[in-house]
Amino acid sequence: MQRITNCLLVEGDHVLVLQKPSRGWWVAPGGKMESGESVREAAIREFREETGLKVKQVRIRGIFTVLVKREEEVISEWMMFTFEASSHEGELLTTSPEGDLAWKTIDETNQLPMAKGDRFIFEHILHHEGVLYGTFEYTEEYELLNYRLENDGFNGEVRS
Repeated sequence: MQRITNCLLVEGDHVLVLQKPSRGWWVAPGGKMESGESVREAAIREFREETGLKVKQVRIRGIFTVLVKREEEVISEWMMFTFEASSHEGELLTTSPEGDLAWKTIDETNQLPMAKGDRFIFEHILHHEGVLYGTFEYTEEYELLNYRLENDGFNGEVRS
């Protein structure tokens, strides 16, 4: 099982996001944890590698299990730890090794192409408090099959 961290940098009404070239989807910058790292250390390191920025005031906002299925068989599973940062230092890379970086308004994020599960995560971080917990099940083509989410009094579920 892989461990993934990512982080949304939210400053005022803008969010720094990364567009991955493979699908054209926008994501929170992040990546795989290295052996011995804490999830927080990994999120800060990955964010810096992908953006050039050192995030500050970093706090956990989501913990998720992601399953990729072929019919009923789980072919890939990972844990994803999502953080939010509210300030940074350093200069933004002109070219990221992972895709295109852009500052988008919070309202613009609603229109960006992204994985359906990420849309729930962005919605939570940008409009709600607390930590969101959940499980997302996808097909190999990353079509959302179903999900479960919990956050201080909110429970949601959908099945396609």
